[in-house]
Amino acid sequence: MRWFGFLNKIDSNIRPYFNISSRRKIPVIVCFSGDKKEVKTLILKNNGNIKYEYDEVNAFACDMASNNIDKMSESPEVSFILLDYKASICTTKAKGQMGVNISRKFNLTGRDVGIGIIDTGLYPHSDILNDRLRSVYFEDLIKGYKKPYDDSGHGTFIAGCIGAKGPYEGIAPDANICMIKAFNQAGKGYMSDIIKAVEILVSIKDTYNLKILCLPFEFPYFTDVKINPLKNIIKKCVLNNITVMVPSGNYGPNRSSIFFPGNMDEVITVAGCCIDEKTEELRVSSFSGRGSGDKGLKKPDICAPSANITSLLSDITYIPSFKQVDVKNNYAAFSGTSAACALAAGFAALVLEKNPKLSSADLKAILILACKSIGEDKYSQGNGLLSLDKILN
Repeated sequence: MRWFGFLNKIDSNIRPYFNISSRRKIPVIVCFSGDKKEVKTLILKNNGNIKYEYDEVNAFACDMASNNIDKMSESPEVSFILLDYKASICTTKAKGQMGVNISRKFNLTGRDVGIGIIDTGLYPHSDILNDRLRSVYFEDLIKGYKKPYDDSGHGTFIAGCIGAKGPYEGIAPDANICMIKAFNQAGKGYMSDIIKAVEILVSIKDTYNLKILCLPFEFPYFTDVKINPLKNIIKKCVLNNITVMVPSGNYGPNRSSIFFPGNMDEVITVAGCCIDEKTEELRVSSFSGRGSGDKGLKKPDICAPSANITSLLSDITYIPSFKQVDVKNNYAAFSGTSAACALAAGFAALVLEKNPKLSSADLKAILILACKSIGEDKYSQGNGLLSLDKILN
């Protein structure tokens, strides 16, 4: 098939779909700089099925046949059409168990600080939902259920690292947890759903005092595109004093193994560390993504524990209103930089509880200054391991 549209306005990764079938509908995100109503009319006229009409970024998520994508690109109102890419959660199996013990000598628990999480959901675990002292928000973009559930378990695990109350207490057990389910049972999530999830969290930020966004995922091997609406909305969050925490990813130990959104300057990128079995000293986990000096990837920023972390376990077969909650084993251990990201988000909540007027830039600077080196290079450990005592003193 020949392309008659403007090639520089179509994501190059859409090209393989053009060679398969001109009628097959492709999940895309249409970015525009012109009139929103006119672009919407144009999408519908080209038989596009609109999934989301965004408010915070100039874009529509839709399904559209390749020949219609070609026609859409010719419109002066359309600035770019990109593939609706999939992200992956950053977790792996654990080899043991390690609880993260946090001193409460500062009497800080993250009270009234809201943390938004975009993940696989939230199981109604008693350690996180049976608490009237804090607020919990849940919304499901995958199946549309109104009540919390988690058919993967990852989201619940991450929420537990941040805010569980029980034998394996989270870093900030009184923080407000706002979970948007944008990832499926396999731990995959479309960029379009993630953008919508961020929009929802922005819309409720005042209600839940949302100050931190925890994005425990990565887009493996994703290369930058002409216009990236997810990057744009993340930047917008930071400008509105929402601190965005992301993992360095699980594609280490090679250099330049930190992918989007971990390679953004605006976010706080968290590497993972563990205890070396031979030396019993802290080191950066082998799977933790690394930056690279020669390619200008000055990441990660900080590091936190990421191996054999124990947190909440889910009943992944649980369906709201159809099955009783039944978990024989309430806890499980996993490894991954997503856990490190969650723990760092919890740390940030404690700092904001003590200093609620801190800007996002100030918070990032404080977290970086509060790190202690674990003896590895800056492209592996960033500025080092977060130290609670150093932060709060």
